[in-house]
Amino acid sequence: MPSSANTARRGRRRLRLSGAAALVCALLDLSGCGAAPDAIKTGARARPGTPLIAVFPVENLSGTRAPLADVRRLLIERSRAHGLDVLDDAALESVVTKHRVRYTAGVEQGFARALRRETGAEGILIPSLELYDDASPPRVALFARLVSTGDAPAVRWIDGTGAAGDDSPGILGIGLIEDPHALLARAVDALAASLARHASEAGGRAGDGPGARKFGPKIVYRSDALDPARTHSVAVVPFFNKSARKYAGEIIALHMIRNLMAFPGLEVVEPGIVREELLRFRIIMTDGISLPETETVLNAVNADLVLNGEVLEYQDPRGPYGAPQVDFGVLFIERKTRRVVYSSYSHNAGDDGVFFFDWGRVNTAHAMASQMARAIGQRMLLAPPTAGASRGAAGQENRRRMPPREAGGREEQK
Repeated sequence: MPSSANTARRGRRRLRLSGAAALVCALLDLSGCGAAPDAIKTGARARPGTPLIAVFPVENLSGTRAPLADVRRLLIERSRAHGLDVLDDAALESVVTKHRVRYTAGVEQGFARALRRETGAEGILIPSLELYDDASPPRVALFARLVSTGDAPAVRWIDGTGAAGDDSPGILGIGLIEDPHALLARAVDALAASLARHASEAGGRAGDGPGARKFGPKIVYRSDALDPARTHSVAVVPFFNKSARKYAGEIIALHMIRNLMAFPGLEVVEPGIVREELLRFRIIMTDGISLPETETVLNAVNADLVLNGEVLEYQDPRGPYGAPQVDFGVLFIERKTRRVVYSSYSHNAGDDGVFFFDWGRVNTAHAMASQMARAIGQRMLLAPPTAGASRGAAGQENRRRMPPREAGGREEQK
């Protein structure tokens, strides 16, 4: 009898411990500190008919040391977990070594043909890490784009995500994420899920919905010659970086590519192809791009528009205080007329229009720049041009940063 009583007491103790453990796990999961999408099985088989893709090394645009190998490993694991077919590293390295590929932040035509011919891969996934800050609260931002292989490589899908650990703190801070690796895993899983949706929807485009009005450009010029009903191909040349943030030009260019691709009437030339042509014609842009260089690039890549611009500010706060700052201008030049068909100037801070309890606050420059770029595309293609308002002193100061107005267009000032 004593032995049976002891056994019963041990059984009750195990039940109490298991219940307490379940409660702790539930609380951790609510607070965001539990297992991030690491619980996804990584041995999932690829769905039938899924194209084979190769994953390039991660482009580091953060300007600091970052766990690039972990980002790539997580991206491959999540992609396979979502049913995508990923080329093994040995086969990819063999082709890269054979063709002496040194630049992996874009795709050149020769390598795209070689990879398709030698491995059968139908796409190349290019990840770019914009931000990795392990301070408290942590911040993470990254892009990924899928480029087709073969004779005519093109951008088929691009998406990005930016998040901070205090985006959704919740009541008593139970929604805070303090582990940067957990935040990174969630961001990578969001990109992999978006890519899987693109593959399952046979080419659906990723993109954010309409953004808040406050993220619209402050000064806009739009030519009447720009027809929103037509399909335009756009070549994006490197933005001129006047900010203190390293690689800010490349980051804004990726934001513009991502949000322009969300509109059915716009096709974007793969940046690796544009870079290849710039090198072939030995075009060096020290302060923007000239009209003769614009014509050369557009003819080489057979695009209708060239997108260029400058970045004046791109800043993420560090720690719990401060707000991100983004300040840039864009310029679209048409191939046929060699005229400016659209230009705008945008500036925002993460706490714009925030008055009570941080409602509407944006915690990362990535999330804010994405909405600003989206607003540019909407103003360029969807909103009809209207007569400009009167110019104030502040508008005159901002207008000095913009190119001269072309004939046959209209200008707005917000």
